[in-house]
Amino acid sequence: MCDMNVTKPTEIIIIPAPSCRRSKRIMRYLDEKGIPYRRVDLDSPEGNELSHRFGFLASPGILVNGKSINPFDLLIQPACKVDETMAQKLFSSSGK
Repeated sequence: MCDMNVTKPTEIIIIPAPSCRRSKRIMRYLDEKGIPYRRVDLDSPEGNELSHRFGFLASPGILVNGKSINPFDLLIQPACKVDETMAQKLFSSSGK
């Protein structure tokens, strides 16, 4: 019998541009929290395709369950620090 209340794991894809400080901060946060993600470099064929498909205007491109996330919604400026409350909301395993 299948349990319909089981939540699907959150799929996170980070598409960083070379030497991007915001990208490094977000990936470091995910690494420190043990949150799995897949890195696809912007200058790779897949990264270029994702960038065009989702119309990324800033680095890093962030996809959570196939939805594009603005990196500025996740970072506190000007310190370029990850907003813990927003990160928990975006990266939760419930996908909510």
